Amino acid sequence: MRWLALFIAIGVLFDAEAEAAGSRVALVIGNAGYANAPRLGSPVNDAEDIAAALVGLGFDVDLRKDATIGDLRAGLGAFTEKSAGADIAIFYFAGYSAAAGVGGYLIPVDAHLATPESASAETIPLPVVTASAARARRLGLVILDAMRENAFPAMPDGRRSASPTSAGSAPIRNTLVFFPAEPGRIAEEGEGRNSPFAAALLKYLPKADLEINFLFRNVRDDVRLATRRKQTPYMYGQLSKDRIYLNPVKQVVQDDPALMQRCDNFVAALPDARAIGVEQSEARDDTKAAGAVAACSDAVKRSPGADRLHYQLGRSLFAARDYTGAMASYRAASELGNPRALYELGLMYDSGNGVEKDPERARFYFEMAAERKVAPALVSLGLQQERGVGAASDPAKAYAFYRRAADLGDATAINRMGELAEKGLGTRQDLKLARALYQKSAAMGGLDAMVNLARCNANGIGGRQDHPEARRLLAKAAQAGSADARRILAHIEDSKPK
Repeated sequence: MRWLALFIAIGVLFDAEAEAAGSRVALVIGNAGYANAPRLGSPVNDAEDIAAALVGLGFDVDLRKDATIGDLRAGLGAFTEKSAGADIAIFYFAGYSAAAGVGGYLIPVDAHLATPESASAETIPLPVVTASAARARRLGLVILDAMRENAFPAMPDGRRSASPTSAGSAPIRNTLVFFPAEPGRIAEEGEGRNSPFAAALLKYLPKADLEINFLFRNVRDDVRLATRRKQTPYMYGQLSKDRIYLNPVKQVVQDDPALMQRCDNFVAALPDARAIGVEQSEARDDTKAAGAVAACSDAVKRSPGADRLHYQLGRSLFAARDYTGAMASYRAASELGNPRALYELGLMYDSGNGVEKDPERARFYFEMAAERKVAPALVSLGLQQERGVGAASDPAKAYAFYRRAADLGDATAINRMGELAEKGLGTRQDLKLARALYQKSAAMGGLDAMVNLARCNANGIGGRQDHPEARRLLAKAAQAGSADARRILAHIEDSKPK
């Protein structure tokens, strides 16, 4: 199972005055003295210090140390009731977990977990915790410092997670989950009183005038520095354009519509460096890219909470071939809830632009974007399944991903369905259906589909043979930028009798 956090939406956030007047509750758990696993060093310290920080911020805190399954259930029951009447509800857990992510479990100190089936009786499912925090009127926050080495061999590896599409848990509105590490990584305990993750939280939770997006981004940067980039906290959630402060402030930056529009206009004029029809000279127009970077940087400075602007800045930096900067901007946009930014992060890991190529991590981001109905992310997941990336090739699963993307109107997905139907891979062979799918995708502008449809016309696949129509389709695709179509037309010309 892959390490995948819950991607959960924060839909309604609030200003400082309303926040100060609202009630706040927190359940803080620190489990260190496990009966059937190695003792942990910092969780109790972490819980004590986090609880004190939250009390200082006006929270009604229930602190529980070395909690048994009975303690956890009792505490969670009271927390659930309190959350329903609170503006903000925070759940913090430090200790061991298993199968972290959508299907994760929080482990009490008296757990045995001799078999995978033990989980239902001896642990607390993470979705239950998330649902409890989600009862808060304005913000539910779940903070986990639990991604440690798996101390219970019978349980799934706690560093990896289930796919959001397979775990059966839908996103829960107005709840955010903050994990201490990205997929495939573990959380360090550190050598001091607190873990690196808890230490960073303690540094930034009480800071005044620090909007929650930047609070978590500062935590992330501090943890990366403290662990020499071995550990990168990950926030999984969607933040609205409104601002939220755990330590209320009065300063509010107003968005500047003119700057936003200028950024959007510059980016709209940029060619897509990954698009099939883009010539290299056009894709590398440094003047256009530099102008877009400048315009979007100005807009982000004025409106730092606008996810779209961070995403647009990422696109601008990518066009300028500043892949490190693009990665940072896409991360910022994703943390603000931009689903397209998640897809772009996946593409960067998939291609190795600015980072080491990592198909598994690419899949992690594609899955999160797919959960938010980003059609190209579903196509990318289908391609990974079709090509056997990370597992054996499974055309049937690939076809299912393509169908979901096709339902969202993606031309590439429709073309891929046609190719599988033509070959009889992952679905029964149906040449008429394949040709119909190529026609549908081509009508939507799909260049690969135009080439495939031309081939069907040239060879009478799935319908009548029509050489003039085949040539027309190839010419149209070539004019739109298809290198395959240009190559085929050139071959046809070379094959003509001299």
